[in-house]
Amino acid sequence: GVLVGVASKNSPEIVEQALARTDLLVRASDLFPVEASWGPKSEAVGRILRAWNIGADSVVFIDDNAMEIEEVRRAHPGIEGILFPKQDPEAVYRLGYRLRDLFGKREVREEDRIRSQSLRAAGELRKAEGASPADMESFLRDAGAVLSLQWRRPPLEPRILELINKTNQFNINGRRYSEAEWNSYTAQPEACVLVAEYSDKYGPLGKIAVLTGLRQGSRFRIDTWVMSCRAFSRRIEHHTLRDVFDRWQVAEVLVDFRPTERNHPSAEFLAPLGEPAPAGGLLITRDRFLALCPPLYHERAGESQPAEPAAI
Repeated sequence: GVLVGVASKNSPEIVEQALARTDLLVRASDLFPVEASWGPKSEAVGRILRAWNIGADSVVFIDDNAMEIEEVRRAHPGIEGILFPKQDPEAVYRLGYRLRDLFGKREVREEDRIRSQSLRAAGELRKAEGASPADMESFLRDAGAVLSLQWRRPPLEPRILELINKTNQFNINGRRYSEAEWNSYTAQPEACVLVAEYSDKYGPLGKIAVLTGLRQGSRFRIDTWVMSCRAFSRRIEHHTLRDVFDRWQVAEVLVDFRPTERNHPSAEFLAPLGEPAPAGGLLITRDRFLALCPPLYHERAGESQPAEPAAI
């Protein structure tokens, strides 16, 4: 469940030979990306952060050179730098425990197991994003995407709360729940929980989005909405919002949006769709959504035809 990348000042060929050894405790396939070059370490770390699509404050950079650590720190504020104690075996042992405390998990779930695979596949999407709009449209149309959107009631698997509490970029308000608070919220008879799972021809992403809310007459109020950064640029957020309109047959959706330091992606998605509501948040009408929703090429799990926005 932990992402491990390599930033090495070295020739790519030498690094490739080293990772081809059969006596490594960590398999080469578990390392992604591997950045080997003679440029500054901060540039290599920057490419790794972009490949992972996460902020520097979620990363630990370990190096045996204090100067390299300082160079990376200055280029990527928020990253934690740790000097590798190469001359002190006991300190190396203690470092292992420190990393376990930082990243250890009681269990590794399916989404953790496929995270590295899905990040590798996302490279194809990043290439398409840099192409023309027509090429991007073609890429999405041909991706063979299958989207499952399921409205759930308790008991709910732990992955759902974990996704809410660790997601920052596509998170409408940054709200976190303790386990007791979450159980209390979902136990309300009127509470609704939507869970999205996604896969395409490049591989599965697993459970990648959660939306919670309540129906209030002709309006649906979204209290929490998060989506993993691995699922960006696939129009999953459009299809999720479409499903809210579809399932509850409402004329408008009130999104409890609150800006945070890191939720710019959710703000960028919602800005053209919604208008500020008098009591706070953003109000999205069905008509406005229909007018702005792009084509949605996902096959719904259990459905045989792709969904089109006009089908709402």
